[in-house]
Amino acid sequence: MTRIHYSILGIVLLLLLGNSGLSQAGTNEQSLKIDSAGKLINALHTLNWDHEGPYTAQGIHLSGDIEITRAFVLTARDVAVPTVCSKRDDCRKAVTMIIPKNMTGVKCIKTEEVLGTEHCIQADLSEKSTFRLRAKLIDTHPWTYNFIPVIEFVQASADGCKPGELQCARDKTCWKDFNSYCRYCLERPVETCACQNEKGSLPDKTACNFFISGDLICSGKCRDGQCAAIDERCR
Repeated sequence: MTRIHYSILGIVLLLLLGNSGLSQAGTNEQSLKIDSAGKLINALHTLNWDHEGPYTAQGIHLSGDIEITRAFVLTARDVAVPTVCSKRDDCRKAVTMIIPKNMTGVKCIKTEEVLGTEHCIQADLSEKSTFRLRAKLIDTHPWTYNFIPVIEFVQASADGCKPGELQCARDKTCWKDFNSYCRYCLERPVETCACQNEKGSLPDKTACNFFISGDLICSGKCRDGQCAAIDERCR
């Protein structure tokens, strides 16, 4: 078992590859119409803030479609830090945003460096842009903070995936790599996802690894579709 500093950039790559109508709306429901930053911020209060790290093996709560009916600017500092974060000394007391590159109608116009990586803190939302949102406490241990609160923009349910991406049938999300798809969409254990790809289980004795915490990675060999860790502490 090896201790590593799992960078924010690596976590973000995993992430991109989870009342007012925001709560887990199905893909066939009508989109929520929003025409101001204040209304969107109020709607954000209904989202669940899920903990997330490279060890996560379940879906992250995701809002229904949100349609912007009048252009406005969203500033991250206006979004309240979730209660679960404000009560922790190891949680950063400021929200940032993750916006996919070239997302239609959503453009980051101001960034801030957080633990060595640029995060969006102000975004321009164009009229007729449609998207979904996740609210997450990203595990950044062992950095200055153990968790940072992040609002992630996700493509609308009607948008297709890019070539090479995997689409989750359950919520129409897109994933850049099979490991993320396996953990977040299929919700299989990390030991299983470490020894599978799009075609099924990897051959026995294939080298594999998986995280059991934000900075602890276990290495081993595939056996019967599971990653058998060498270190007994990983089992």
